[in-house]
Amino acid sequence: MDTLRISCAHDLAYVPQYAGLATGRFAAQSIDLAFYKSNGTVEDTVGAINRGDVDLLLGSCIYGLRLAETGMSPVIVAQSNQQTRHVLAQRKDGTAALGWPDLRGKRIVVYPGEAPTAWAAFTYALARAGLSFGDVKLILGFTAEDAVAEFVRGVGDVFFVDGEVALHDKLRVVLPISRQAGRLPWSVYMADRSVQERKGPVLVRFAAALDDTQKWIAAESTETIVRTVAPHFPHYTPERLETIVAFYRSIGLWATTSAVQRDQLAHWSQALQLGGLLAPEKQLTDYLGVA
Repeated sequence: MDTLRISCAHDLAYVPQYAGLATGRFAAQSIDLAFYKSNGTVEDTVGAINRGDVDLLLGSCIYGLRLAETGMSPVIVAQSNQQTRHVLAQRKDGTAALGWPDLRGKRIVVYPGEAPTAWAAFTYALARAGLSFGDVKLILGFTAEDAVAEFVRGVGDVFFVDGEVALHDKLRVVLPISRQAGRLPWSVYMADRSVQERKGPVLVRFAAALDDTQKWIAAESTETIVRTVAPHFPHYTPERLETIVAFYRSIGLWATTSAVQRDQLAHWSQALQLGGLLAPEKQLTDYLGVA
């Protein structure tokens, strides 16, 4: 049995790897997974790869850019997510649901602490709707708790927020960012090229097991998925777990194949350029190899 060490957040967004463990799909490929719990900073998440503490990093391609800056040669070996889970929400107050063209001039309360990639996806979505941040009014500065409370109270017209937070009894999701931005390689598994060359056959088996799991998730019911992964998320109630998994399935968060989608990489390069996270003349593939 080969063990692959993965640096990632312990998050429901990464259900496929836990489902693969629970259903024995990784074991069938003679692979076990061990998870490195970082302190949540980019420095530590990326540092785990730099130090050789892990084999794989699961997260945004932005981490790969950071790895390249440190002198490493990052390679994407599999894709996990194909959407951002961020949304625009409105209050459950009977107001008609807004469409993207209706956002012009609207006041958007911003939930704090979101990664810069969330802004890049939002910027890209706005641009595809013929809008920019100059066409809306952003309300910044609330704490996470206050942002929800103040929006529910009546501040702003629309709420830009993480999908899990938006599943609130007084909020309704009206515009998933993914529906407008299109499919993006939101979360990928990356390794340094030296690890990919040394453990290539193991990584191929890993990608095969992940692919099998992703197809299983696409075919199974929400109830079956929740029952399968629940032991990995004991801090969630069964009801909350089912609500979140159902939402993620509704927006197509999880890729249905582990194969890296190069067209999505190209779209994401455009979005990151627009969001100021990638130089205009560069593509992600200038920094990230594809196994």
